[in-house]
Amino acid sequence: MALKDHYLRNKKFLKDNFILFISIFVLNVFGYAFHFYVGRKLGPGDYGIFGSLLSLIYFIAVPMQAIQTSITKYVSTFRAKGEFGKITFLFKKSLKKMLIFSIGVFIIFLLLIPLISSFMKIDAMMPLFVLGIFLFFSLLLPIARGVLQGMQKFKLLGMSFISEGVFKLISGILLVSIGFGVSGAIGGFTISYAFALFLTIYFLAKQFKIKEEGFKSEQVYKYAFPVLIMLLSLTGIFTIDLVLVKHFFDEVSAGYYAALSLLGKVIFFGTMSISMVMFPKVAESYAANTEYKKILYKSLILVGLFAFCVTGFYFLFPIFTINMLFGSDYFAISNLLGLFAVFMSLFSLTYVLAFYNASIRRIKYVYILIFFNILELGLLWIFHESLLQVVLILLGLVGGLFISLLFYTFFTNERPHNSHTSI
Repeated sequence: MALKDHYLRNKKFLKDNFILFISIFVLNVFGYAFHFYVGRKLGPGDYGIFGSLLSLIYFIAVPMQAIQTSITKYVSTFRAKGEFGKITFLFKKSLKKMLIFSIGVFIIFLLLIPLISSFMKIDAMMPLFVLGIFLFFSLLLPIARGVLQGMQKFKLLGMSFISEGVFKLISGILLVSIGFGVSGAIGGFTISYAFALFLTIYFLAKQFKIKEEGFKSEQVYKYAFPVLIMLLSLTGIFTIDLVLVKHFFDEVSAGYYAALSLLGKVIFFGTMSISMVMFPKVAESYAANTEYKKILYKSLILVGLFAFCVTGFYFLFPIFTINMLFGSDYFAISNLLGLFAVFMSLFSLTYVLAFYNASIRRIKYVYILIFFNILELGLLWIFHESLLQVVLILLGLVGGLFISLLFYTFFTNERPHNSHTSI
């Protein structure tokens, strides 16, 4: 009876989590199927190149996440007040501004291609050019997705994610199979984002019909800056290692590490939906001055349960997992898989804490994130004798970061900023 009552009290929260979890799960199934095909087709050498470019995609995605997070925050606040005209105004104005900005970023990226190619030891320029096209679409998509997330339209948001996964798999495999190699693999990402963008804007067609209600939108972009720093720092935790491994190790070792990283990120990608559901719910509850801390506790529990199950499986069956997904060529990472899963488990819990604080405008913790990024960069630059040493350094760093954010979240005196009063 108590279990039933608990379910009824949390039905909406669990339902939204389930919808988005399944959607992102399907996205990741298609994504991982694509990666496993590419890993086998390209081999460890070329897959190491692809893995290093993938780390650039993660960094490129940071501004995208910052935009989406900021849009979500303010749409949630407007939704709580019933100010739907302001949502329309924010959507249209942000889309126009980002279109101009994305063109400028694309041009700058093209000019930087020789420098990037030299540092990452990539001879071919075409994969980086295709990556530039991906960058253009990746900066536009979060505007539309942020509106859906803030309005808690999780079914439509889920359909956007699923469409991305389907087109990544189909187009990516097609391009790689006909001989485009690494360029084709990056092309799969580009096509999937382009299609998801047009589909998501279609879902929001009704929003265009609501009369605009203007407001001082500068607050949105001011909020985006600390969010951008937060996301850059969080992304740096699991991408700095990929870039430095590609720089210091041979191509085959870099390919091994790219596969290890991808398997470990099953935990992060599998729990990302929980943070995405938590964020607008905490933001809306905070704006409405209702209880919001319980949402954090529930989110941490869900992430912890998922991470525990995957990590346990990796420790028990590393050879089986690697052979099933990447093949026997990658058995060299079997002794690292469980340890890397612990690293990603702690990171996923840290990610929830960071987004919780961002949702109520507590932002001083970004200094903690920046410090750990600098520490990671310094330690890996000095100590990189083996892949095991790299993983152990990451494990120690993220353990310290998680404890630091726990202390910040529950024991510091920084007051949340009631930012919606200034809009």
